[in-house]
Amino acid sequence: MPTVVIADDSPTLRRIVTSVLSKEGYEVVTAEDGVEAVQAVFRVRPDAVVLDVQMPRVSGYVAARLLKDDWQTADIPIILLTSLDAASDRYWGTQAGADYYLTKDFEAPELVEAITSAIAAAEKARGGRPALRPDPVELEPDDVFSRVCDLLDRKLFETSVAAEVTAVASTAHGFEETVAGVLAILQRFVDNDLAAVLLAEERTAYLGVAREASQAHYSEFVTAAIDALNAAAGTSLAVTDVALRVADPDGNLGADDEGRMATFLSMPLRGHGGRVIGVLALSSATKNAFSETALATLKLVEDAAAIVIDNARLSGARVG
Repeated sequence: MPTVVIADDSPTLRRIVTSVLSKEGYEVVTAEDGVEAVQAVFRVRPDAVVLDVQMPRVSGYVAARLLKDDWQTADIPIILLTSLDAASDRYWGTQAGADYYLTKDFEAPELVEAITSAIAAAEKARGGRPALRPDPVELEPDDVFSRVCDLLDRKLFETSVAAEVTAVASTAHGFEETVAGVLAILQRFVDNDLAAVLLAEERTAYLGVAREASQAHYSEFVTAAIDALNAAAGTSLAVTDVALRVADPDGNLGADDEGRMATFLSMPLRGHGGRVIGVLALSSATKNAFSETALATLKLVEDAAAIVIDNARLSGARVG
């Protein structure tokens, strides 16, 4: 019997929805607000969640974000059931991670169809694998509020970084200054020794030296970065085919005469139209240098960095 968590501060609506779903064979667990909704989901591990948006303590939008942000509950489909029907409300519901959005003038079959479709879509997305069923977790209200604060802090941080990357476009003059600006921002939240942007069409790499690095580390990094470029862009460039422009204002390159590259990371840069224009590469002489948080934030700014760099490239401010 599928289980559905229903969260709404209206006792009348909870009774209506419970009645409709119970007749269709669903087991229903009710909650009066967003905090109770999150607690119920972690406790019973339902097949779907129906959330009102305007609820006390924690709104449906925030509850949805919390649930979609946690690996234990991210795959559970969420249906927002609300009286809000503006385009901006629906947009924000999608941004919060909701799978379906219904207004409270719904007909019973419409709600049942939405839940049935959401559960079926989740099953299809799993590719035949059974639903993830971690052990139940009992959360106190303070635990939920702590998760809300952590989520908001992280989202604000990620948004701020993305905004800084985008702002480079309005302050930098020329391609190299644009790349230097992007790499400087990345350096502030991802510790690295060497960082580079490599462009496929231009066969050019801009490399920044952030910390002391040996020549061996530098050579290993350049080779790995060009291999990553070939893999991402479908090119077959050798080291000698790429023009290297190195920024090392503090004379850090060669200051370390023994270190080797221990951690390497690259990600494709997709410009306008989704075409791979190059790669962003980072390295460190420290093992496992890039944390999960750093990787997640890099992923977030990947698109913004790629577009800023592509705009500089296409504006005529090419490397040269």
